[in-house]
Amino acid sequence: MTVTVLRIAAAAAATLLCLPASADWISYQRHADGEELFDPAFLGREQSRIRLWTLTNHGKPMTSLEGKDYLSEKVLTTIDCATRKSGAEQVIRYSGPNAGGEVVGMMETPLRLASVRAGSSDELLIREVCR
Repeated sequence: MTVTVLRIAAAAAATLLCLPASADWISYQRHADGEELFDPAFLGREQSRIRLWTLTNHGKPMTSLEGKDYLSEKVLTTIDCATRKSGAEQVIRYSGPNAGGEVVGMMETPLRLASVRAGSSDELLIREVCR
């Protein structure tokens, strides 16, 4: 059990080291439930694919499956501009707005790109970053 805890702590530390120290977030959608932003300092750009952090500030506290409240979440996002697809590899939830406060949850998944629906916030993001 101790080895598992150490592995989780190491993964969390590695993830936090990859986060930008001070992002100049750009808003791409505001709505009654909050605001969605992206960090223009892309983590990578390879052919038509862009890796970047997105941030959602929720208008009211959300509750995770673990029963913890959070006000913001950062998502490691990949966008393929040529195929107009996007996907997420990591989600980090924070107790405060603007990825502030304590980390209340983290999830990593294999990257799977999916087609973006017309009129979705992902479509707005693609318009902003795939210029």
